[in-house]
Amino acid sequence: MKLNPLRIFLAIVDTGSQHGAARALGLSQPAVTKALQRLETDLDVRLFDRSVHGAELTEYGQALLMHARLVDAELKAGIDTLNHIKGERRGSVSVALAHMPATLLMPRVMSGFRKEWPDVRVRVAASAYPFLLPQVREGALDFAISPAPEENWPEDLLRVPLLSTTLTPVVRIGHPLAGATSLEALAEAEWVLPTQECATAQALRAAMHGAGLPRPTCMVTCETFTGLMTTVSASDLVGLIPLEMVHSIAAPVGVVEVPVAERMQGADLCLIRRRASVLTPAAAALADRLARAARALPGAVSGGVSGTVLGEATVAAGET
Repeated sequence: MKLNPLRIFLAIVDTGSQHGAARALGLSQPAVTKALQRLETDLDVRLFDRSVHGAELTEYGQALLMHARLVDAELKAGIDTLNHIKGERRGSVSVALAHMPATLLMPRVMSGFRKEWPDVRVRVAASAYPFLLPQVREGALDFAISPAPEENWPEDLLRVPLLSTTLTPVVRIGHPLAGATSLEALAEAEWVLPTQECATAQALRAAMHGAGLPRPTCMVTCETFTGLMTTVSASDLVGLIPLEMVHSIAAPVGVVEVPVAERMQGADLCLIRRRASVLTPAAAALADRLARAARALPGAVSGGVSGTVLGEATVAAGET
């Protein structure tokens, strides 16, 4: 299949120049220039301005960008689906996993998935909520599994609850607050969280507010679970992680649970995908395996997923 003009447009965006796009796509620069000129003529707008920094998107180019990425992603998905119908199990799957599903779910499913789909490339991105939402929306990710609050959920994305989570504070071994038994004792503590906007941060603020305590102080954020745990183990910062991960992950790095009486309910662990999209057979198979692994854990959301495949033509019960 010939490269479509939108893919050349995206290559210029991603590399910053027509020369870079030509190199990335294995084309001559005149061919890239001609394709861009044809696209701009067809659309009757200028998509790029030249500057000392390379090719910079115009207002029209910015408006086209998200749609172009989505069209390109859907075209790739369509080709993967056609190959599957022909009996060729090739293609690629891109998924973002929060630290909990990456640690507890992916190891349970990857071996079986690789045996079933040996020629499919799998990319697992470490992206935190809410930053993963634009990547799902524009098609850079087939789906994501992450804690996701239901409040103010965008209408163009589906949120399929898989697992309820409980959060617990953790500190380094020997921390002065290691024996604290209430959130009140942690009122003056400084926290390290994945992001300021993540579901974990929202749950902590809600719990502190509900206990009549001041807003928690968080001046340090760390989007990777490994980085967050090592930061907690080497400082007096307090972390907040799913209870299910304390013994399997936190304890070996020198981090212990703070035995507060209050239990903080985290956002449900959810599968997130575009509402208007249909997952490729490979992406649907991986999503289904991950959902089944989640349902096998304590705290699984009953009725959260129906059917054997997530994201194909059916709509799962419990989606919002």
